[in-house]
Amino acid sequence: MEETLKQLKEVHSSSLIIILFGDNFRIYDEDARVLEYNSNLIGEKNVLVCKFKYLENVKSILKKRKINYVILDRDRDYRIYDYYYTDFNKYNKYLKKSKKFNSIRRFFVCLNNLLFNIPLNRYK
Repeated sequence: MEETLKQLKEVHSSSLIIILFGDNFRIYDEDARVLEYNSNLIGEKNVLVCKFKYLENVKSILKKRKINYVILDRDRDYRIYDYYYTDFNKYNKYLKKSKKFNSIRRFFVCLNNLLFNIPLNRYK
């Protein structure tokens, strides 16, 4: 799986990659950080997992922020399920911001969620 992700990222280097897994979708590594930065989602161990029914919400967040994305279906040999490309892609901008911001944000969001008994990922 890791090798496949590296190959996919080489092809779509400035796009967020979303992988469909049956009833869920997953976003890995730096792409997960970018989405965490732009939403209230928090992943676990560099993986963000959400139910398929929330895919439209995620797509609208990415389009609103002008972040290119590619959705690939693992069950169909990683064929493209959907995509969004814009000439005004801000993926790299948000990637830089997310690296600085997310470690601090993760701490405070987890603390807040613990105090108020809120699940880490409401899309699960």
